[in-house]
Amino acid sequence: MKPVRILLVLLLLALGISCGDSKIEVQNTLLVIDTYPSNGSVISPNISQIIVFFSSAIDENSISKDSFKLELVGSIDTKVEGSAVNTEVLSLSDDKTSVYLTIKDTPLSVGGVYRLTISEIKSTTGSNLAQNFYKFFTVGSK
Repeated sequence: MKPVRILLVLLLLALGISCGDSKIEVQNTLLVIDTYPSNGSVISPNISQIIVFFSSAIDENSISKDSFKLELVGSIDTKVEGSAVNTEVLSLSDDKTSVYLTIKDTPLSVGGVYRLTISEIKSTTGSNLAQNFYKFFTVGSK
């Protein structure tokens, strides 16, 4: 073997031995997988429920009145700034990976653009949402 190859093998071997006890930690992050209705969809003004699907089980104690915020943020004709819509957490799925919300203020405004903000929620393992999640829906005609 050439001296350069021997030196390279020895360096790799030394590096492998020195890193034997190191640990790689992967940060577990809670994600919003999807919503029903899905982001960007056109919904009925009479919709009464939204479902939010998460990547892992949710800690029920981390859910507050501010965790899910539905707002009318615009319309086809004019811009409307952040008119809150009264919603309430109805329930969690059995495996706690889905949250069911009830929309109390119905019907929604035809032509309205609504934003659902999802924030400040933790999983049962303690991981947080990576960031606030925003989902948008447009209300079509009846």
